[in-house]
Amino acid sequence: MINIPPPLVSTASLKKEGFFDLSTGTYPTGIDWTRAVLGTYLAAGTHTLSEIPEERALSNTYFAQLIAFFYGQDDEGLRGQAFDDILWVVLGWLEALKMIDYRKETFKDPEWTGAEWRKPFAQRALEFYLLAEGGWDTMLCAGGMLWSPYLDPYKNAITNELYISASIGMYLYYGGRNERYLFNAIRGHEWLRNSNMTNKQGLYTDGFHISNDKGVGEKICDVRDEMVYTYNQGVLLSGLRGLAEATGDEEYLSEGFELIDAVVTSEKRVGEIIRDGILTEKCDIGGYCSQDGHTFKGIFFHHLTLFCEPLPTASSDKAFNEATRSRHLKRCTDLYNFIRKNAAAAWSTRNPKGVVGTWWGAPKHVSPSDKFETILDPGAVDTQNGGEIGSPLSIPMDNTAGRDLNDRGRGRTVESHSGGLAALRAVLRVVERN
Repeated sequence: MINIPPPLVSTASLKKEGFFDLSTGTYPTGIDWTRAVLGTYLAAGTHTLSEIPEERALSNTYFAQLIAFFYGQDDEGLRGQAFDDILWVVLGWLEALKMIDYRKETFKDPEWTGAEWRKPFAQRALEFYLLAEGGWDTMLCAGGMLWSPYLDPYKNAITNELYISASIGMYLYYGGRNERYLFNAIRGHEWLRNSNMTNKQGLYTDGFHISNDKGVGEKICDVRDEMVYTYNQGVLLSGLRGLAEATGDEEYLSEGFELIDAVVTSEKRVGEIIRDGILTEKCDIGGYCSQDGHTFKGIFFHHLTLFCEPLPTASSDKAFNEATRSRHLKRCTDLYNFIRKNAAAAWSTRNPKGVVGTWWGAPKHVSPSDKFETILDPGAVDTQNGGEIGSPLSIPMDNTAGRDLNDRGRGRTVESHSGGLAALRAVLRVVERN
């Protein structure tokens, strides 16, 4: 029996009622890609609630909202956006397929499973996946996904990680086990693994520009943006987990744990994204996070949660032996304190309306002399949040004493709130269920 923690119900309910417009089927203050992520969380939350018999009614309410979101999603507009935006859509509807399959397998008549929605959800995932496939490019850097077909060539971590996770997700969850998707996932992973996109801490930097993209001769990825974002360390985790499940190769799991270790031990090291044991975006400190930056930490915890789901048993076509399953569980168990600390920190940033802030580790007591500046690593460009190479960035805050640091910049948003929800869900899925 999984006992849902009251904070998760409270936070999730506020996310549903305070930020979602049922009449339009969308999150009005979101943008297309963050809405796709919010829809992913909605599907994942519906799955979690579906596992708790006493919360089935609430799970059905969430499912109904997901149906409204399906119709409210700007699928026509999204088709013309960058490849990473397109791939967020794929991941969202694959999450919904997993949720429906669980309900079909476990619910008893006359409980409603929502199975009639599998086909339209799957069709949208397929349509957007086929669009994203066009981003694979061999003319530059001998492979890898382009970020956008409309801008100067850029091969970045997030688009390639999304491609890997979406490809293996299509193989595992779309239906039919199409080997083409498995091939794409393996090919994408091999390219990323050999791309030299990680720094000396083992963290993924943002990506590569190509200095000779318009010239003659070899066109290699040679100008690396050293910026480190939390979500670039997360999305790959679900891809590695899926590859392990599809192939039975434990090396994918080992790689995932290496990446998690690089994150957790990054404090005071190059690419630091941990402060006082709490996941921290560079922009959190300076208070200048964009809508993108507000979304990143939740993405990390969502994909960490997927990575730490229990491995398949003997009933799977690629079963893991008991020793492997025990090692995986043990390594994920070692993360319990980290997950709990981050969830508690996120929960502590609620304002009087119950909305979670974006800087989970923000000091609660601030004096006028305190300064909060972001210092970027050499060679880092915080393009996602409007920064420049190596520049200290902050938003001036007059009369700082007594002020809430999470009121700076954009303040609290649906994206920052959903990040807290993702951390709380990690407690439930990784800590409590194991």
